[in-house]
Amino acid sequence: MKVVFAGGGTGGHLMAGLSIAQEISSRFSDTRIIFFGTNKKNESGYIGRSGYEFKQIMACKLTSFIRLPLFLFVSLIGIVHSLISLVRIKPDVIIGLGGYGSVLPVVAAYITGIPIVLIEQNVIPGRANLVMSRWSDIVLCHWESSKKRFKKGHVSATGVPIRNSIIANETKADDNPFGLDFQRKTLLIMGGSQGAQAINKVILQCIPELQTLVPDLQIIHLTGKHGYQEAKEFYSGMGISSFVSEFYNDIGAAYRLSDLVISRSGANTIAEITAVGIPAVLIPYPYATDNHQYWNAYELSSVGGAVIIKQEELKPETVVKIVSDLLMNNERRDDMKKINKNLRKPFAAVRVVDKISQTLKEKKAKKHLFSFSCPV
Repeated sequence: MKVVFAGGGTGGHLMAGLSIAQEISSRFSDTRIIFFGTNKKNESGYIGRSGYEFKQIMACKLTSFIRLPLFLFVSLIGIVHSLISLVRIKPDVIIGLGGYGSVLPVVAAYITGIPIVLIEQNVIPGRANLVMSRWSDIVLCHWESSKKRFKKGHVSATGVPIRNSIIANETKADDNPFGLDFQRKTLLIMGGSQGAQAINKVILQCIPELQTLVPDLQIIHLTGKHGYQEAKEFYSGMGISSFVSEFYNDIGAAYRLSDLVISRSGANTIAEITAVGIPAVLIPYPYATDNHQYWNAYELSSVGGAVIIKQEELKPETVVKIVSDLLMNNERRDDMKKINKNLRKPFAAVRVVDKISQTLKEKKAKKHLFSFSCPV
């Protein structure tokens, strides 16, 4: 079997794709898996380190009408490139992971008659997936509430697959790669694959007062590429027990050790938070398309599993109040953990691959029936 994944532009899209690819590989050992991605920095390296093939496809966002001629030119080249690649590979299915990086390969797949499966991770479906759903054989989404937003096509809520290591680390009771104390209150701060300077800046202003209000506080701060040196020097100067890094591959270990997480609310992050049940303070990225990070966060906050702080309301006094109250209230955090765990979608990767296999079998059967009933 040959499977093409199309996506890129954000780390979350790729991580979901890799989780699905791992499940496919574990079931069908002879499968060839190829990722079509953008020229965004580190995409090819990220896929390459995972052991899968990577093909770069020209693509760009339409950010303004001024850029329309460039967008059309790049899109035309991207479709032609995708068509040539798909004709050569002859995949059994293409799996669109959402975002602008998935559109052109999916269009090419539609032209060539290749079965199309779309993965929608956000509560509010992305515009690309809403358009492409009319060409797809099935859309697989994380949230039940997303299904009603697709007007055309078959839609199923399977959950979004997350990295196996995140669930596995729930059982590793003695795993502590951070050199921190299990008995102390641990605050995990992260801003997504690229970090979040707005979060980093405000958090550093909060630490002195938080240290006073929560005497046994310790910090895991994943700053992203920008802000690491400043944060490292700050924590050293404060003398607070901490682990500071640009990013950390084994995020499952960080979740397991932590009592509370402060983060953005990308779809993949929300899936991880619910998988491990960690209480959360969510600061949605305000410039996400259709404000989808806010609505992702709302799914948790509306039932009590998280607290939302909008970026325009992100002030040190607000953060200090919310974080200190949560860290000093064990009962409320326990309730939030139970709520979030009730929202998790275990075995999402299994369900996704089951649906893909079922869809391909049904499409093959229909094709065979059509050929039998309409002989040439």
